[in-house]
Amino acid sequence: MSAVDEDRVEAIFSTLELRQPNREALEAIAWRTHDHFDTQGMPPPYECVIDSATGAGKTYVLAATLEYFAADGVRNFAVVTPGRTILKKTVENFTAGNERSLLGGMETQPVVITSDNFTSPAMRAIMDDPEQVKLFVFTVQALTKPSTKLGKKTHEFQESLGAAFYAHLKDATDLVVFADEHHTYYGVAFSDAVRDLDPHLLVGLTATPHPKTPSEQIIYRYPLAQAIADRNVKTPVIVGRKDDLIDPMTKLLDGVALLELKEEVI
Repeated sequence: MSAVDEDRVEAIFSTLELRQPNREALEAIAWRTHDHFDTQGMPPPYECVIDSATGAGKTYVLAATLEYFAADGVRNFAVVTPGRTILKKTVENFTAGNERSLLGGMETQPVVITSDNFTSPAMRAIMDDPEQVKLFVFTVQALTKPSTKLGKKTHEFQESLGAAFYAHLKDATDLVVFADEHHTYYGVAFSDAVRDLDPHLLVGLTATPHPKTPSEQIIYRYPLAQAIADRNVKTPVIVGRKDDLIDPMTKLLDGVALLELKEEVI
């Protein structure tokens, strides 16, 4: 990957309407990746972590990084999520026409490939197309060794691919992996599932880095206190009772009361 293109960073900042911290995160990824591969001549993989407050826009960092490296010729990107809720949201973020979609601000239009569609002949053709940018989105459970139904599906030989899907992904020499909620991938099975893909670049996104994360891997921090001060996230408010009632019915009724008050304010 070549030296950092500041004009490209500026263009992405503008078209994706990034917040300043997200631009800084993109610049950190670009510069540190350039330093690892081009300045120091180190081999892949390069693993780094963006520590950014929940709600500050980590998805925008992901989209901006994809856009940046796609312009360098990278064609294989993957997002690994800890569960299906985040997977569904990620797919929506990169699906044209969806209200959550970020594609309107992107020049790159990746094809989203998931465990639900990768076996189709159409997706096989797309995966074999060297010009098409692919965005593989999977739960970490789908990438673990075949002890689960999803794991078997991705590790077993697929006639349409001429290989197991996991092996197909592992063979991509330009693979950039985004590990959403990076701190959850330090268990042995999950760590192996992500890191054994042998990505060229592994970018972790989290608001709470795992204690085992090497400090030099955390290349950018945007803590909650700063995000609140910048008004980029809502100020958290703790609501408590004056008595000591903690039974389930009281909790449910309190929840309903708070929702009703919120509805009134809105």
